[in-house]
Amino acid sequence: MTDQNKLLAADDETCSQRRDEAGPDNIPTGSAVTIVSNTTATPDQYRVITRLLLCLVSLAVLYTLVLAQKLFVPLVLAFLLSLVLVPVVRWLERLNIPRTLGAGLVVLLLLSGLSYGVVSSIEPISNWVEQAPRILRQLERKIYPIKKTVEEVNKTAEQVDRIASVSTGKSVEIKSISFRDMLYTNARGLVTGTVMTTLLLYFLLSWGRVILIRIMQLHDDRHQRKRYLELATLLEGEISKYLFSITMINAGLGAVVAATLYAFAMPDPLLWGVIAALFNYIPYLGGLVTAALLGATALLTFDGLAVPALVVAAFAGLTVFEGQIVTPLLLGRRLALNPLVVFLSVIFWFWLWGVMGALMAVPMLITIKLISDRIEAMRAIGLIVGR
Repeated sequence: MTDQNKLLAADDETCSQRRDEAGPDNIPTGSAVTIVSNTTATPDQYRVITRLLLCLVSLAVLYTLVLAQKLFVPLVLAFLLSLVLVPVVRWLERLNIPRTLGAGLVVLLLLSGLSYGVVSSIEPISNWVEQAPRILRQLERKIYPIKKTVEEVNKTAEQVDRIASVSTGKSVEIKSISFRDMLYTNARGLVTGTVMTTLLLYFLLSWGRVILIRIMQLHDDRHQRKRYLELATLLEGEISKYLFSITMINAGLGAVVAATLYAFAMPDPLLWGVIAALFNYIPYLGGLVTAALLGATALLTFDGLAVPALVVAAFAGLTVFEGQIVTPLLLGRRLALNPLVVFLSVIFWFWLWGVMGALMAVPMLITIKLISDRIEAMRAIGLIVGR
């Protein structure tokens, strides 16, 4: 054995003796053995890992909702419509009409009403959209006195914009917008979504209750089955009452708005009543959009600013009366929601799913609140969402 090998063997023997003398409790903290033995996470580390996993799951769910929008929007819409229409199907069932036949009759009547509304409103809406360039020019002339008062304030900013802009010397031609072209462009998605929603609604009305009972039977615990069935019944009853009540309130608001606009000699008062009723499903934003559209139309219809201001003021008064007196009086406080949470929910779902998301924001929020009030682990969410 060479001297080098002897030195290596002696060094290994010395290290072995030191490890035996030190024992497992005296190993230096920087050694590899310590790193392996301390791999168990502390409670704080577990909390951090759990929060990170929740963030990743939330991002994955958000991405899935955006990616599968064409699937989830008809599914959620059909579910909400089924909650409104299921009492009618049960009433028909008590009249000895089979559930499948009753569901078909209800869906057929719903489609007939929607078709009549669309056919009745498509002509004036088409005329409005096709005349948009001319209407915008008229509106610009109407508001020119108001615009002139702020020109001096924006003069400096406009000069900076002119300095920064690059002129190409090319003229821009503004072409009229064809509503029919817009409709045909989106016809495929519209038809697909309508067919999916209609079929899902029919099957939910026909077999939704049966499927729910079958799912409950999968639980071995009788107490758990009873609890889930009570929760499902509560959700169905409360959301159905809410949506039916809101639909009646919005229909009443639309009728009053139509009558008021007819008294002001506004064009197409019935169409404006339908628009006001539909947009009132979107809290805050729906009323603002309707008021802006009414104000613009009134400016084009009447001379001066007095009558347009009265039209907008009358509509605002009706919506405030409906939102602050009629709705709380009919719905009570059992479904009262935090206004800030409602506003954020409308913005979030509008950003995620567009107008349909904004329309379904409040019913989905009420569903979350009702579930949170009945499940102990989600009680904090119910407290935040409630007023």
